[in-house]
Amino acid sequence: MPKETYQRILEATEKIGHIYQKTVVFLQNSPSLFSALHLPKNTWKAVQLPSPLFSYFARMDLVVRNDGEDIKILEMNSDTPTGIVEAAVANDVVCGYFGESSPNRLIEEIKRTFQRIKTDHEIPDEETVYFLSYDWHEEDRQTTEFLRWHSGFSKTQYLPIKDLRVSTNGVYTSNGELVKYLYRLYPLEYFSADKGPNGEPIGDLFLEHVAEGRVKLINPPSAFLGQCKTTMAVIWALHENGHPFFTGEEHQMIEKYFLPTYPSAEGLAAPLVQKPVWGREGGGVSIVGKDGSVIEDRTPYYYQQPKIYQKYIELPTVTVRTWEGPYTGSLLFGSFLIGGSPAGIFPRVGEKITGNLSMFLPVAVK
Repeated sequence: MPKETYQRILEATEKIGHIYQKTVVFLQNSPSLFSALHLPKNTWKAVQLPSPLFSYFARMDLVVRNDGEDIKILEMNSDTPTGIVEAAVANDVVCGYFGESSPNRLIEEIKRTFQRIKTDHEIPDEETVYFLSYDWHEEDRQTTEFLRWHSGFSKTQYLPIKDLRVSTNGVYTSNGELVKYLYRLYPLEYFSADKGPNGEPIGDLFLEHVAEGRVKLINPPSAFLGQCKTTMAVIWALHENGHPFFTGEEHQMIEKYFLPTYPSAEGLAAPLVQKPVWGREGGGVSIVGKDGSVIEDRTPYYYQQPKIYQKYIELPTVTVRTWEGPYTGSLLFGSFLIGGSPAGIFPRVGEKITGNLSMFLPVAVK
């Protein structure tokens, strides 16, 4: 990749992050909008908790065309981003094999960011920071362990979700240890729906403990607002109406990097994309062509969710070498915002709807 293209992606990442930071703070102070955003009601108190950064670990998915002269954000993954290990480790290994240097700086930014989190959350050295994910899900567990290894905290412990206990008194491990600080690779909307074995509202209890400060989350609940795709519709509505909330320079950023996005399809002509509000990895996404043709993913959990509607933009196609021979697919760039700073990119090649079976494409710059 040309160095200029890489730098344009980093610049776009920083500016898009700025727009999200400002918008999320606005939404935190606008609870009257929470219902329209489709936030689960039991998250409303928690998402209003102030945080210096709306997300400490985020990955935005970008369409990059014309050597970075044309960049558009498709979505923000600010609650539970993955792809970190590939961009931080695998990219370095492959670049080294070919005698190149990886341009990504994720490990350095991760270490710096955890030090900031320690300060922001006032975490004492004697406190254990727990790192939570599904232990049976290899990608989630390895991502969680990778972040734990590089956190720099004096005391850490990996905590499988099955060993998390929630009571009226607080959040505990299965061994009865009180959990005060929790990194979680587990979406907040999952917590909101969680029930105990006998139907107990443990999700409600957990979120109440978060809202009351009994357990502090990494990423913070504000990251959930950034993840919500209706936030993109809010950004576009404020921009389209020339609202003075954004400065003239910020309006220019939105015009350059964002796509028209709406809470309904009314007034948006095909081709368009229909996305579930809490969709991940292409789940529940539909592409509607000018001729009425539809390409869709019908994963039930996502397909049944409320939707947003976004102008469709074609992903560039590339042909890459694989173990099974040449493969031609659509190219999507993930770009990491770690601790508020651009940290590296995560290209993937796959179908028109980028799913979790897309292929990681290592990158070097020239």
